[in-house]
Formats: sequence, structure tokens, C-alpha cells
Amino acid sequence: MSSTDSPALLANASDLAVLLIDVQPRFLDTMHGAAEPVLARLEQLLIICEWFELPVLATLEEPVSEKGPLENRLARHLPDSAVTFTKQCYGIANEPKIVTGLEQLGRPRLVVAGSETDVCVLQSVLGLIELGYEVFLLEDCVFSSEPNTGPAVARMRQAGAVSCTYKMLYYELLKTDDPGAWSEQQSQATSRGFVAPESLPPLA
Repeated sequence: MSSTDSPALLANASDLAVLLIDVQPRFLDTMHGAAEPVLARLEQLLIICEWFELPVLATLEEPVSEKGPLENRLARHLPDSAVTFTKQCYGIANEPKIVTGLEQLGRPRLVVAGSETDVCVLQSVLGLIELGYEVFLLEDCVFSSEPNTGPAVARMRQAGAVSCTYKMLYYELLKTDDPGAWSEQQSQATSRGFVAPESLPPLA
């Protein structure tokens, strides 16, 4: 691969989409650790998707009647342009309709968040990398019922996933502290509940 073919090192809004995996009541009820820090970051992630015009694809694991819809707190911030799919496979690369949905977004880099870190997130990330996507794994925006998710995160990193946090992503997209650069968008985001990343509750 030549240097001109190498992917950009910094996140750019024009080539990113957000993949939100299975943030449903069943998984939230059984998650290890405190839910609030993760939910707060997921909520802010969806708010800035409108700010930076990032397409969103959300998945829900079947049966939805048992595992529930997208968490209400997040559903109210889901952009109008977002698309939602149900799935039965753990890895979304095994769901042709979701693969097609991602292709239609036309973004080569995916920000991945949701649950469970060591099952659906892991298998989806590995499958997406095999399909040729560059994956930004938001490590403070994934969760599981399993307390030891280190091996899953290490495996995703080893496969090529880019280790990232919500705060890192936000400031890479923002790019500048010039108050005039994003004033209108920030004002709109604030009206929807945006807060500075430094104000979010600390992770356990």
C-alpha cells in the first residue's frame, strides 16, 4: 500500500458513520458496572451525530419483544435520518440486509458502540474489518455482562480496530477551539442536551 492509499490517521466527519449495536433493556439490565457513565456517553454520541452530520445505523437483537427496543434515553436522540435493523446473528457481517444498509451509507470508516463487548461488538468488529471497513472502537461506549472484557478488546485491537474514546472522537471532529467555527451547530446541540465531555460522569 502506498502512502497515498493509507487511511487518514485522524477522524473526519465526511468519511465516518456510527454503528450502535443492541443497546436494549435486556443488556443494560445485566451489564457489569454502572450504566450511567456509558449511557451518558452514548447519549452525547448521538447528539453530536447531528452536529457533525454522521449517519447512524442502529441494530436490535431479536426477539425484540423480549430484549426490548432501543433504550428510551437514546431513542429520543436518534437522528431522523438514522436507520434501524433487527438481527439474529451476533456479528452483523452475517446479516446481508445490514451489510447492504452500511454500504448505502457510503462511509468507509465506522464508529462502533454498544453491546455486548465480547459477543456482538467483538464479532461485528472482526467481520467489518474483514469486509474492508476501518473501525473506531469507542471503548468507553461499549459494555457487557462479562466483567473481563479485556481479551475481547485486545483481540479487536490486534485485528486492526482503532482504539478510541468518546472524548477523543469529539475533539478530533471539532478540530478547533475557534468559537466561531461551530457556534451555530454547538448552540443547536446544546439545546438538545449537549455537554462538554469533561462534564460526563467518570467511568468506574
